[in-house]
Amino acid sequence: MRENFLDFKEYYKQAIVKVPNDSFFKGSIDHKFRHSVAVLYAGERIIKETPELKNTSESFRKLAKTALLFHDVGRFEEAVKRHNTPNLTAKAEVLNQYDHGLLGYNALKDNPKYNDIRIVLAVRYHGKMMDEVRKSSLWQKTQACPEGKEAQEILYLVRDADKLANLENIKKEDHLRKDLFYKLLSKEALQAGLSEKVKEQFLSGQTVLSPTVYSFADRVLMILSWIFDLNYQKTKEIFKENKYDEYLLDLLAQYHQKQTDIMSIRKKMIKNLLKN
Repeated sequence: MRENFLDFKEYYKQAIVKVPNDSFFKGSIDHKFRHSVAVLYAGERIIKETPELKNTSESFRKLAKTALLFHDVGRFEEAVKRHNTPNLTAKAEVLNQYDHGLLGYNALKDNPKYNDIRIVLAVRYHGKMMDEVRKSSLWQKTQACPEGKEAQEILYLVRDADKLANLENIKKEDHLRKDLFYKLLSKEALQAGLSEKVKEQFLSGQTVLSPTVYSFADRVLMILSWIFDLNYQKTKEIFKENKYDEYLLDLLAQYHQKQTDIMSIRKKMIKNLLKN
């Protein structure tokens, strides 16, 4: 992994020199470097404590760790592109113009060391809804190639580890109230509570779609809805162990005052987390 880490650090260095006087985007690139290491650690724990993963080959585990480390490599280029955009509102809009998974995929598929479907599938699609992933040509390729099953398992692993690392940062750093979404919220959206469409998605057991999010309460429930996209039982156990459920519910209750909704959300969450 040492060689992989040095390569990953080189992608980081190439980005950081392009934002020398911008503390926000320098901080963003630094954060994504730390986050990538945290995802690697989270993924290693899931591997060690998940029977169907810990007994895999050394080759599989090496590829999985590479995918974990490189999953957000596209964030570096995305930060540079956003840095080069003129104002804060436009910078937020650029976030929707550039797909960091695609940027990372494009970077790695041209590198013979990392152009392996077991790596690039996870890099390309770790942040996409699985309905979209299963329609992609890259996913279809996994149905026909010998490495396909391993590629799918690594994708699920990266998706889980990514969520755990993000949740730790959200809880530890109160990150949801520091990012651009929060900074650009109108007073009305901050106080609006949950949208009906977002609440309906959660209560029907769906991961909340980002375009439907309007208020800060919506955003908190979208994060909580990640529980519907956890693939390994160990991930659910770590989720409960670190009390991410309690943290997010308490935060949601600060921005949505209807207690009957909070109780319904809690009930749905507990039922899902207890499901094997």
